[in-house]
Amino acid sequence: MTEVSCAPYAGWERCLHIQHNDIKLIITLDVGPRVLSCRFRDKPNLFCEFPEQLGKLTGDDYMLFGGHRLWHAPEDERRSYCPDFDPVEYEWHDPVLRLVQLPEATTRIQKALELHFQPGNRVLVRHKLSNRGLWPVELAPWAATLMAAHSRGIIPQEEYRPHPEALAPARSLTLWHYTRMNDPRVYWGNRFIELREDSSVKQKMKFGAMNKQGWAACWNHQTLFIKSFAFDSSATYADMGCNYETFTMPGFLEIESLGPLAVLEPQASVSHDEVWHLWPCEELPEAQDEDALATVLDPYLAELQMPAG
Repeated sequence: MTEVSCAPYAGWERCLHIQHNDIKLIITLDVGPRVLSCRFRDKPNLFCEFPEQLGKLTGDDYMLFGGHRLWHAPEDERRSYCPDFDPVEYEWHDPVLRLVQLPEATTRIQKALELHFQPGNRVLVRHKLSNRGLWPVELAPWAATLMAAHSRGIIPQEEYRPHPEALAPARSLTLWHYTRMNDPRVYWGNRFIELREDSSVKQKMKFGAMNKQGWAACWNHQTLFIKSFAFDSSATYADMGCNYETFTMPGFLEIESLGPLAVLEPQASVSHDEVWHLWPCEELPEAQDEDALATVLDPYLAELQMPAG
């Protein structure tokens, strides 16, 4: 069952409060689009919020605000940080919520989110980019979720296969200039890679991967959040082949999935889907105990619903 109401939140007057089974989402209509809050039952917000930006309606610079957002890749200072202070239009046709912003002033790309509320504690989130300009643009939909402090992000490694049975590479791994392989927040395991938020480590950290298994997990507040997404082996992905990226700095952990690169003709659109799954999960073994971690994760992974490619 899904209930939708409109009420103030965090300094913004027009916000949708959505109760879907055990999940509560809050989405502002005054700026964005942003899914500001995602809570499971009576737990704290799984998403990060930036208190100094909440309630803002104007500004000269781009503001993250927090929560979940839609960007278009590859990242560039001129295209990625276009302020989105305009009000968001919405349509609610049970069980689908559609959110649309005005086209960006500089790029003429229009962003839209569709939330399809599914049985159980699942939400399919469709990220749609439309070219309202006069010339083709190459881009990829980029779904970025800012998770709260103390979050643990987990992605799968590819299946182990011995040499010489497997001679071809299994996946690509993309590193940024500021990525440090010995960063204490990262665990490079045989079965999983984990990146956790730790505010005592002041540097920034990012890596990306070709994630063929199509899922990424985040654990915090005794809740397991898993997003699933498609991988197309015939497609070209941004950032040296990434359909998944993750970033952290003090205060938040970002988990991001990307659709394939596409040349978007004027008035054409492209979309990229994620399915969000939430479960109660009181404890999660440490990353170094990979067998125990797999034992806990496997029953949840068996219930994943994958979006169509």
